[in-house]
Amino acid sequence: MRTFKLLFCFALFLCGQGAALAWERPAMSKYGASYEGAEQLTVQLAHTAADNHAVLKISGINHPWDGRVFWVQVRYTPGHPERIQYVSQEKGEAERILLFLENGHGTLNIPNWRGVARAELAVSYSGRDASAAVLPEHLATDYEKQIGQAK
Repeated sequence: MRTFKLLFCFALFLCGQGAALAWERPAMSKYGASYEGAEQLTVQLAHTAADNHAVLKISGINHPWDGRVFWVQVRYTPGHPERIQYVSQEKGEAERILLFLENGHGTLNIPNWRGVARAELAVSYSGRDASAAVLPEHLATDYEKQIGQAK
């Protein structure tokens, strides 16, 4: 019985270590950005300090993604730093460009929205006030809560 308890505790320890390794919170940038689209659509972005990933939160849309936070890779177009792709890859799925921005305007790609298999929703920069309200550390915490890694 004692051996079983030790094995069980060891297994729990290993599971905990695997979960902790699943999300290693990076240093976040100091400022975020906010974009808005039709109706109440809002996209909040916060890059990592390394500027290679970002957290992206979608809200204000009648869709299963309302309130969802994505961990995305940031890709700049060579020679055109104003063109940015935010690429998502869910487990078992192919990469997809979730958001494309260029000069303060862009396209949010949403699946299965209003009868369209892949809808492209226009978004544009919300302005300084809305962007100043985006707190990168809070978006990172929202992502941690969503994936069950909140501390």
